[in-house]
Formats: sequence, structure tokens, C-alpha cells
Amino acid sequence: MTSRARSLRLTNARIYRSAWDETPADSIVVSDGKVVWIGAADVAPSADETIDLAGATVIPGLTDAHIHLFAIAHARLQVPVTPRDAPTISDVLDLLVARARAIPCDKWVYGAGLDENGLAEHRLPTRAEIDVVIPDHPVLIRRFCGHVAVVNSAALRLLDIDDATADPEGGTFGRSEDGRLDGSAKESAAELIFRAAPPMDRNELTTALRATIADSARFGLIAAVEAAVGFTVGFDDEFAIWNEIRANGDVLPMRLGFMNQLDPAEAAARGLAPTQNVDWQSMTLKYFADGIVGARTSAVSEDFFDTPSRGMFMRDETELQRVIADAHADGWQVAVHCTGDRGIDCIIEAYEKAQAAYPRADARHRIEHYFVPPAGGLARMKALGALVVTQPSFLTRMRRSIAGAFGPRADRCYPGRSVIDAGVTYIASSDAPTGSWSPWDGIADAVSRASDSGGAPIGQGEAISVREAIHSYTVGGAIAMKQEDWRGTLMPGMAADLIALDRDPFAAECFPLKETQVLLTMVRGAVVHDAMPQFPEWRSAAASA
Repeated sequence: MTSRARSLRLTNARIYRSAWDETPADSIVVSDGKVVWIGAADVAPSADETIDLAGATVIPGLTDAHIHLFAIAHARLQVPVTPRDAPTISDVLDLLVARARAIPCDKWVYGAGLDENGLAEHRLPTRAEIDVVIPDHPVLIRRFCGHVAVVNSAALRLLDIDDATADPEGGTFGRSEDGRLDGSAKESAAELIFRAAPPMDRNELTTALRATIADSARFGLIAAVEAAVGFTVGFDDEFAIWNEIRANGDVLPMRLGFMNQLDPAEAAARGLAPTQNVDWQSMTLKYFADGIVGARTSAVSEDFFDTPSRGMFMRDETELQRVIADAHADGWQVAVHCTGDRGIDCIIEAYEKAQAAYPRADARHRIEHYFVPPAGGLARMKALGALVVTQPSFLTRMRRSIAGAFGPRADRCYPGRSVIDAGVTYIASSDAPTGSWSPWDGIADAVSRASDSGGAPIGQGEAISVREAIHSYTVGGAIAMKQEDWRGTLMPGMAADLIALDRDPFAAECFPLKETQVLLTMVRGAVVHDAMPQFPEWRSAAASA
């Protein structure tokens, strides 16, 4: 198939202009990166090339408004220790030992994807357990969320961390009952370790990042927002690699936006200002208000169901609100990681104060996750025009953790229906690698509330429709990037960013949504992913009119 023709007609398909289209067309013509016509084949205008889609379903391309592409690439260079790869702690250790035996003793052993909820023991491995099998190599394991680290004694020695080391602000080192470090570290303590460990090979990391971007197209992603430049190995190192990719001049197979994990003064010192660009947008600063449910570090107003704790803030609340006001005054869109209701309430108040002090139209500030909604929060979000950016696949991936943390209160978690009914823009995303990279998992979980993962739905009253879920990934993702005026629907004049599917997700008889396969992805009118079956009726048919 030609990757890009001067004009291209896709025909013999069910083509939905948007998630709300109930009378799909059967043909669409694109040219110069835009949709120029959509309708019935018998009145279609001429085109240089025609693709017969043999009954496939076409919808606008999807946007992941919160994903960590860099972290996915980074994990590709490490030992995978997900529950799928290693269902027990012994299996985790075996994989790490195999890597240690293959490299010199002065090299670090890195593991990624650890999730104790999927391990038979339902806990993290300890420093002592790693020391027994890997006494000499330094070992660093990253929990799949990126908020927790596990290390052995060799790593602690090299990092100059010992039992007398105090917890940093916004983080903790795990300790046994006798006060000794157990090898785990949460939030800012984990970040300290991640930043101090030796970096990955830069060329290998750049290659892995390019591959990650390309692989996103097979899920139907035509755009993505890198959710925190700086979260994985530090801002300057990550920023340099992203700029290296951009400077190479390649046309990437997706449109990108970036959240910079910087205070406004730090952004200014680097010469950064809010910029909107159709392919490489940098208009957002990112902050972390609190921690995560899995580590019980979310700032909540009631004790966790299984832990006598109410979590923590990552930095002083007054200081955080001041920084947000400065970012707002400088014209930045602000995105804040908030999982607990106490953290969310603090950030809504910060947005209200910033808007009152520096009135601004259409700031579109974001709250990422909105895990435990505070009372009255959605009405305040609507008044601000703020966005809820959520990750429905967490309902499946964190099912055990959610139940443990909140017990009967779990049905309040990760609202969907109430967000939409309140008139607040609801945007679904993945937060991969924490959530599922596939948007089809997120779409399915937004609809089923994880009932298809082996249990009762979590908060069934918060379920949304398939159309609403797909809208959140099409128009919703474009809204998050302030691009809905030119992409997100398949109308004449809009961007030719579309995907062809092996099933109609809007049909009542649709197979399980999580099994949806993307047959073709088009960005800017160019085919960037082609998985069409290799028999004649699915192939491009040269045609002229």
C-alpha cells in the first residue's frame, strides 16, 4: 500500500465521522493531510488511489492524553519482572540472577514492571532476599507505577544510603521493625534512587523510544501527550533525548504533546515558554500533589481501609499552590497528578486562586487521575473549565489494590458517569506503563468497570457508554491538547487522522472490545500502520475516476 498518495479514497467500509455518528458513510477521500469529502461511494470524487477496506470500520484516530512513552522505552532495556513474566518473588529473583550472571559485577541489574498485587506473595521482594542471590551486583527494580523502587545492599552502598538516612520530604524509605532499611523506597525517596543510578545507554534508549512511538500506531494512537518529561530519569536528560529525535528531522507516526515536570522559574531558566504545535506541542507544566493508591501515599481525607494512614503531599501545599499560580500567570496549562480527595481539593483550590488572581480565558487546567473525588469537586471543576484526565484500565490492573485500600468505598473510585453528567470534560487515557498501553482496554474498562476481569464491576453507576468512551479518546484527547478545532472528527477540512478496525465497536453484537484489532492507522493522510490481511479483497486497488 502506498504510504501517502496525493489523494486517497478509502471505500467499502463503515466510516463514522465521530463517536456520535449513527449513519456512517461508506467512503472517504483525503488529500494533503485533510479530509476533503465523506459520503456514499457512488458519488465520491476522483482520487489518485483507492483502498478497498472490505467492510472494516473506520473511526477518528485515538489520542492518549496521558502516557509515559519514555518510561515504556526505558523499561524495554531492563529485565521484565511483571506478574506475567514472573508470578512469584522466586521467579522475579531468578530473572534478575540470570541477568547478573550475564554482566560484569560492576554493572547494575535493572528490573521493571514489578507489581506485588500480581505476585503470589502479594508483597514486594526485600533487600535481604535479593542479597542472598545477588550479593555483588547493585540491583534496582522499578515498580510498574514508577513511584516505588526496590534495591539491594550493594545498590544502597553505592548510593550512600544507610539505616541512618532520613526520609526526604514527600517520600519514605521502607524499614523493618528494627528500623533497618528493607530495600523499598516510595515517592521522592524512590525518585532520589532513580536519579542517582547510572543511566541507560543513550543510543539504545533513543532507539527504544523511536520503536515505542512507532508501536503506538498499532493500537490506533495518532497522538499522545508525554505525561511528565523528567519523571523517569530527570528532565534535562529526557529533554535532550526528545530533542535529539526531533532534530533528526524524521516525520514521526504520531502527533506529540509534552508535559514538562518543571516549576515555572525552571522552565524560564531553560528558555521554555508555552507553545502550541500541530506535531510537537509543549504548553503544559506537570506537578505531583500526592502519591498513589498502591503505595497508600494518596492524600485522602479518611484512613485507608487496610492502613491507618491518610497518605501524603509531595510538597508543601501552600508552596504547591503558589507554583501553580505562577505557572498560570505565565500562560501555561497546568496538569497535576492527584489521586486522593484531599489532594484533589487542594489543587482545585489552587486553580480557583490562580484564576481569581490572574484571570485567563480557556486555561484548560487538568487533574490527572481524579481517583477519589472530593465532595462538590465536579461543580468547581466545571466552573473552572478544568479537565478530568482519567485511566479506566486501572480498574482492572489495580483491582486488588483498590479493594484493599478502600473496601466498600471503592465504588467511588475513578468516576466516569458523574464527571460527564456534571458537564466536566472527561478524557480517558492509559498512564502506560502503569495502565494498559492499549486504548481498547481503557475503553472497555470505562464501559464495563472491569467486570470482565473476573469480578463484580467497580462502581457500576460510574459506567459510561461505548460512544462516550471513544469520544473521550478522540475529541476528548484533542480537547486536552487544544486541537479539537482541526482534529478529532472526520469531517471535510479536519485532519486525516483515522483508523480502520476489524469490528464495529458501536454494534451491539461487537466482540469483546479488548480484542479489537487496528488494521490501519493514518496520520496526516499517510498510512503509518498497515495490518490488513494479505488476501486480495483487503488490498489497495488501483483506481481512477
